[in-house]
Parts: sequence; structure tokens; C-alpha cells
Amino acid sequence: MATDDLNDSELWPIPPAWMMECDTCAALYRRMIGVREAVTGASLTTSGAVDVDPFDSGLTTQLALGQHMALEHGPLLPDFDADCAVCAKREQDLQRATASEGFRTYAVSAAIEHRARHLIVPPVMTRRI
Repeated sequence: MATDDLNDSELWPIPPAWMMECDTCAALYRRMIGVREAVTGASLTTSGAVDVDPFDSGLTTQLALGQHMALEHGPLLPDFDADCAVCAKREQDLQRATASEGFRTYAVSAAIEHRARHLIVPPVMTRRI
């Protein structure tokens, strides 16, 4: 695929400056990018029958960074995106009055971690988690 074939929803965002000022964010971001490059390189040099990321380390590194950002930098994260279906679902989950305490805890962490993903992965990837 040529670079010209990419649309805006597939482009990786430039991380905000405050992320690179945090040693943990910077380290987790470097790990995420390194894994992405390794997986991409492996996928270009193997047949389609081989799972080049059998442990889902690409996703795992994204989730680790998103979780750190949610726990340590929550006030710096973007608000819910009105055009994002997952944001809408996360907002609905937060408003479920009859939810159990466990579900409320999950809903809060899932919502803030999803908002963090808007800063670190392409928009097309925020449609899944």
C-alpha cells in the first residue's frame, strides 16, 4: 500500500508534548512503536498464514500505555469524541444507574482508557476498543 492510499483515519497521531515529558509515557510509547514496527516488518516478510503477533503484543502495548495515561494523566486526556461510536457506548455505560459496583468500576476505567487511545492510535483503531 502506498502512503497516498492511506486516509486520515489510518494515520498514527503525533503524541502530545506532555506525554514525552513523562518518563513512563515515553518508555511505553517507544515500546508500542517498536512492537508496531517489528510486527509490520514481520508481516511484510512472511506468508499470510503465519501469525506474526501471536501474543497480541501490539494491542497489549497500546493498552498498557492507555492504562498508564488514564491513571496518571486523566485530566489531560481529550473529552469523548461525538463522532466515535465507542465513546458514545462508554458514556452510556457510565450513565447506567442500575449497574453493579463492579460494572461501574469497569465503566470508569474503560471510558478513560478509551479516551487515551484517541491520542495514541489511528482513529480507525479506536473503533474497536
